[in-house]
Amino acid sequence: MSENPLGTQSQNPDRYSPDILYPIPRWAARSLLDIDKKILMYGIDHWQAYELSWLDLTGKPQVAIGEFFFNSDSENIVESKSLKLYLNSLNQECYKNISTVKDIIRSDLSALSKSEVKVELYSLDDLETLSGHRAGRSVDHLCIDSLTDIPEQEILQTSSSYADDELLYSDLFRSNCPVTGQPDWASFEIRYTGSKIDEGSLLSYLCSFRQHQAYHEECAERIFRDIIQACQPEELRIAMNFLRRGGLDINVYRSTVPVTSDSVNSRLIRQ
Repeated sequence: MSENPLGTQSQNPDRYSPDILYPIPRWAARSLLDIDKKILMYGIDHWQAYELSWLDLTGKPQVAIGEFFFNSDSENIVESKSLKLYLNSLNQECYKNISTVKDIIRSDLSALSKSEVKVELYSLDDLETLSGHRAGRSVDHLCIDSLTDIPEQEILQTSSSYADDELLYSDLFRSNCPVTGQPDWASFEIRYTGSKIDEGSLLSYLCSFRQHQAYHEECAERIFRDIIQACQPEELRIAMNFLRRGGLDINVYRSTVPVTSDSVNSRLIRQ
């Protein structure tokens, strides 16, 4: 990127765009402080990325948490907004596995900083194991038939089996802000009693929001309505725990019974 994107309106990239990264030379600020001449200094810059996603070779969304370690001796630092836009540019690209994504990010950040950057990517399953047990069962390991750009309740299917107080969750949800077009990320949880919802169809339905533009509350209420109409559960509660933006996270709960403030979810690992 030839100009610093900070403070300007920037369109969210829909294709892999390493040239969107914007370098900021370290020497300018250091020359004002006269650091190199006065003190001996070592260090690293540690970045953590909680909005990291791409598609596998079947088109199914994948998510991870990233850590990036820059040596303080590197020539450049990376401007933060350009890094976010760069990571967003991976969202609709297909990659073989997490190692491939890791190698691409390491290569691009090393080229920008002109120093070797250490990159670590962690699946949420790995981190959940380290941080403790999470209630419910994830549907994210399931295959999806197709990834559509339009969320329609017809995607949702039920079976003749009966589910009693079933608790499921997914960390693959993404929608887009209707004002800025930037991605909004969330973990989704459903607790219900009634005809068993086909879990693969539920995952396909949630992933169909990936290009959908709506506010957090609108997404939750659309999902709640569609599940009620398509699956007709006897009882239903959904939770959508969105990742923070600007230091704020929004958590939306909708239920067939009253929801109280003492029944909200604990903070999740990406929040």
